[in-house]
Amino acid sequence: MPKITVYTGKKVLQIDAKEGSSLLDILAENSLYVEAPCGGKGICGKCKVAVKKDGKPYLENVTKEEKRLLTSDELQKGIRLCCNLKVFESLEVFLPHSKIGAKILSDLYTNEFEVKSDIIIKKVVLEKPTLEDQRSYFSRLKSLLGIGDLKISNSALRKLTNYKDKEFFTVLYNGEVIDIKQTSDVFGLAVDIGTTTVVCYLVDLLKGKVLDFYSFVNPQKKFGADVISRIDFAKAKEDGVFVLQKEIIKGINEAIEILTGRFSISKNEIYKAVFVGNPTMLHFLLGIDPLTIATSPFVPVFADKIEARAQDLELEINKNAVVKVLDSVSAYVGADIVAGILSTKMHKSEKICLLLDLGTNGEMVLGNKQFMVAASAAAGPAFEGVNIACGMNASSGAIDSIKIKDGKVEFTTIENGQPKGICGSGIVLAVAYMLEEGIIDETGRFCEDAKESYKHNFEQVNGQTAFFITDSIYITQKDIREIQLAKAAICAGIRAMLKQSGISEDDIENVFLAGGFGNYINPWAAVRIGLIPQRLKDKIKPAGNTAGNGAILALLSSKLEKEFEEIKNGVRYIELSSFPEFNELFVECMVFEQG
Repeated sequence: MPKITVYTGKKVLQIDAKEGSSLLDILAENSLYVEAPCGGKGICGKCKVAVKKDGKPYLENVTKEEKRLLTSDELQKGIRLCCNLKVFESLEVFLPHSKIGAKILSDLYTNEFEVKSDIIIKKVVLEKPTLEDQRSYFSRLKSLLGIGDLKISNSALRKLTNYKDKEFFTVLYNGEVIDIKQTSDVFGLAVDIGTTTVVCYLVDLLKGKVLDFYSFVNPQKKFGADVISRIDFAKAKEDGVFVLQKEIIKGINEAIEILTGRFSISKNEIYKAVFVGNPTMLHFLLGIDPLTIATSPFVPVFADKIEARAQDLELEINKNAVVKVLDSVSAYVGADIVAGILSTKMHKSEKICLLLDLGTNGEMVLGNKQFMVAASAAAGPAFEGVNIACGMNASSGAIDSIKIKDGKVEFTTIENGQPKGICGSGIVLAVAYMLEEGIIDETGRFCEDAKESYKHNFEQVNGQTAFFITDSIYITQKDIREIQLAKAAICAGIRAMLKQSGISEDDIENVFLAGGFGNYINPWAAVRIGLIPQRLKDKIKPAGNTAGNGAILALLSSKLEKEFEEIKNGVRYIELSSFPEFNELFVECMVFEQG
């Protein structure tokens, strides 16, 4: 059996590998992260690692995909694509030494919320029994709480005898005692599972206060950057759904460990967890195969709220904690979007609003208190840096802001790190400035005239023209096409909803920008490239983390949780793939407007 020695910065790991398996699968099975946005199909060229045998670059069995996606210099150094490299002998693998982090806007409208929770805590002192009153301790508890049909979990019942002679607190949910404890502390979790980024909020259920949050890159990303590639993985692997469920649960449990550790809180004192996200992510969370989401007529297994207990999902909180996966609208408009509506209160507004959640997927909602329509545009993951030659997620070292003007290129990076690549907000700004400077024309092609003013920035890479930001980070013609496709999908989706609703751009009074990418995009750049119509430029409002905010609201208020369901039922979904004029609108939106 081949042995793989993996070097991950400070750690060295020894792995027994199944002969003939791809290196990507071997690493994934051992919880080692390598970015593979295309899901291991040999398309994106991102799963690069250095491979050696006996200390020398490993040059055997190079595939045609590797020859196409890697430079000759990279191949000579032993740089290989994990997805293409089949392992038949013992090798040394050197993983990129970088912090896998996620830049996520944590801004909430407030960190204190009104509490009307369905998790109720009551202080109790049981009446002492006598020979004349031999009622059971549980009967005494029922009497004291005034709930005749009171239920109690087995674990709580076992604790009851420990508190028969002293004051204690009961934790109640829906007429059931789920725990008995010495203190009144009760906490909850609100979790937004994004395709790219997961955010967990730790909330004090008594005070209605968000204590802290923790964000991390969705660990499923190594199996594909978007929902379709992950569904493909689940379909191809016999236990694919279980693998993806295990990854997300593990990531959430690690977040719980970190959050509770910061405040010296017992994980056992977390009694409720609320989850939002797109439907595919929520299916994987519950271990449900989402295959029907990816095939016509695009129907999810569930869209209504699902309730479970923590022990059912192996969440490392109180085993009797209530877990709620909130309502989705359709196969591609999920609970995160309903949470966004709840957060922005557009469902109560007299003004017509547009909510754009721009991340790996492009969901949008148009409407007010009178009507709401929603759509999901197949924008692809370009806005998250995927399918971009030097693209990367929004983490340390990513170029997130660029200015190209008067022959000069200036940029900033996340955390002021050494530039490693370019993330979505950076490439959108770059394309906007390229249009302003005449570096590209309205069709997205590089202009010959610009090559004189920026002659030091233009070079050929693998036979195609590229515009260099740094010595090693560049934007290709193909990258610009990817941005055109993504922005055209969003813009055409907006226009389709307007047509369906019989209103014009001028009728919209608020444009809420949300999502992992939407929060960071420069509004001027979004308008300049045609992602958002020109007439809406003065109506754009960065909305913060609306999915997280909405999840917290539902966590803390049973009334708002009910409102969540009402919102879902009031949204009409438009399937853009069958919208009569969508293809025509899409083609129109591909073109960049003249400045």
